[in-house]
Amino acid sequence: MIKRVWANATGTIARTPPRQNAQQQRPSRSLYGMVQGLLALMLSIPGFAADTYPLDGLSAAELETAVEVLRQSGRVDDTSRFSIIRLADPDKATVLRWKEGDSSPRRAFAVIRHEERVFEASIDLNRGELEAWQRIEGVQPAMFPEEWLLANKIVRGNEAWQHAVKSRGIENLKAVICVPTMPGYFGPTDDANRRLGKIVCYDSSGEQSSWGRPIEGLVSVVDFDRQEIVELIDTGVVPIPRGGPMVDREQPANIPAVSPAGQGFAVSGHWIEWDKWRFHLRMDPRVGPVLSSVSVRDADTRRSVLYEAYISEIFVPYMDPGSAWYFRTFLDIGEYGIGASAVPLQAGRDCPADAWMMDATFADERGAISTKPGMVCIFERNTGDVAWSHYEVAQRESLSKRYGELVVRFVAWLGNYDYVIDWIFTPTGSIKGRIGATGIVQTKAVNSRDMSSATSVADTAYGRLIAANVVAVNHDHFFNFRLDLDVDGPRNELVVDKYRRVVLDSKQTNTPRKSIWQLVSEKVRSEAEAKRTIDLQNPAIWRVANSIVKNPLGYAVSYQLKPGRNAVSLLDRDGFPQRRAAFTNHHLWVTPYDAGERYAAGDYPNQHPGGAGLPEWTRQDRSVRNTDIVLWYTLGMHHAVRAEDWPIMPTVHNEFELRPFDFFGHNPTITDPVVGQESPADSAR
Repeated sequence: MIKRVWANATGTIARTPPRQNAQQQRPSRSLYGMVQGLLALMLSIPGFAADTYPLDGLSAAELETAVEVLRQSGRVDDTSRFSIIRLADPDKATVLRWKEGDSSPRRAFAVIRHEERVFEASIDLNRGELEAWQRIEGVQPAMFPEEWLLANKIVRGNEAWQHAVKSRGIENLKAVICVPTMPGYFGPTDDANRRLGKIVCYDSSGEQSSWGRPIEGLVSVVDFDRQEIVELIDTGVVPIPRGGPMVDREQPANIPAVSPAGQGFAVSGHWIEWDKWRFHLRMDPRVGPVLSSVSVRDADTRRSVLYEAYISEIFVPYMDPGSAWYFRTFLDIGEYGIGASAVPLQAGRDCPADAWMMDATFADERGAISTKPGMVCIFERNTGDVAWSHYEVAQRESLSKRYGELVVRFVAWLGNYDYVIDWIFTPTGSIKGRIGATGIVQTKAVNSRDMSSATSVADTAYGRLIAANVVAVNHDHFFNFRLDLDVDGPRNELVVDKYRRVVLDSKQTNTPRKSIWQLVSEKVRSEAEAKRTIDLQNPAIWRVANSIVKNPLGYAVSYQLKPGRNAVSLLDRDGFPQRRAAFTNHHLWVTPYDAGERYAAGDYPNQHPGGAGLPEWTRQDRSVRNTDIVLWYTLGMHHAVRAEDWPIMPTVHNEFELRPFDFFGHNPTITDPVVGQESPADSAR
């Protein structure tokens, strides 16, 4: 359990010009003073953000204000580092009541590391005041980007490391690239109060990507605060692979335009409208894109489906137990973050040429504000599929409807791996969450050149030989999605429809059938009861239902969480990696809404012993009946690497679907449910 130490929060912002981003040019002094004076006056008026939706991401001006409030409070200085500054979650009831023209309470939430201690801060942006300042004991925030550079400085300056690298035939130390990884947690001797990292290095000489040339068996354990190596692990010299993955720079993706007739969606600020859908989109520095206030038009009524959705954590454990590998059990979002560290997308390369690109503004660890272009792309595409098709024999007529999609895309860069995260809206009323895994697999240098080598069996015990002297280590990918569904309002519950096999008595039914299946529904009562794992021998439908609202036939309206391909973690639940990523113990968790419960593995998984997040919250076994509930869905894949995954891994997609189930009164792609009355615009013959 995280221990929070509260402190008195004082320090109203001084009305002085905020610090300038180094990339920005300062206007003339007189104009600058006039603009800042006006900004200060606006900030001093409560409710100044009257045109700002409560869930809009923090603007550059708001980030500047947050940083300046913290500096003027005297609680931070130039040695402090900002782990994150993001929108503080507004009160959900206030958001649901909000209408255009209302003022928005605007607050920033910040995590600061100062003098080797961690603090959380809440800043009232309307008033320009520090509302709360509290120390969080026994935790470490995510890696700071500057620690990549610091890791290289620490390691390269160590004589023992220099000797170990030269013993492997590398004379040019400048060609060595070192990559810091978070150390995880592997017992009580691991001190969470020390900011540690484990550094592995690669030979970057030549034109190839360095990921295929690991300096095997050499790991530096560094203390970032002391700026020194505290332990050097050297398991012996292994030849560095000669080659490396060639990155194809001659043939870019060149994705053409997909909507030659023009975009079929509208963008207004953070709002996007397409077909029957309307939703809000913002970028979060930790989790990346956040969908919110998702609604669907049903005739003349707009109905709520989803309050908020995003990917909350990624767990990637490698299966080599050796001393240079056992700690590689990454929690990519909690330990590194995927929002602010992402690489901008390019239309025509990562997205279609006619995609609409959304920028995002962040504060870095020193409080400098910058806007990154093209962090998310949005595009409409025709898949070539049909939404439905039917041949009517009596009329000798074939009817069908075109199926298109609206895609919201974000690409997370995490060292060697890349993840393509797509949210896909469909005309059938479904929303799909899709993850595409690609990039370069993490490699281990070995002695074997091929499987005829004498050492091949031992070298491939935990992976697969994919090139001469290169093994790709077996590993998993698990992704947890936080899905706050509000199906026609926030009062919902989980309904599980179980497929039950029924053995028939032929004498009673008077038919030759021996068995059928029926659906048996149950309403889940509590968090413990709600934990579900996919079982193909005992299949079930998982639905979020609103028992108050009925469809025209009298059924409670609902949305189904429909899993796609998935996997179950094979790790021991009592093992240290699995304790930290215990959200992978089940595919589905359900909790009552709590604004403070945002990440499946907890707020601070870096160097945490485990048990935080979903295991800790659900231990309360709170009621999830007829209340505001949140679904946490875990999607997983085991990755046994193929030769075809080298040198660049073809994208492997996994997805799930949020699917209307008795939500509408009929097929939502049909304008008029009366047979034979569909307009020509709604069908293609």
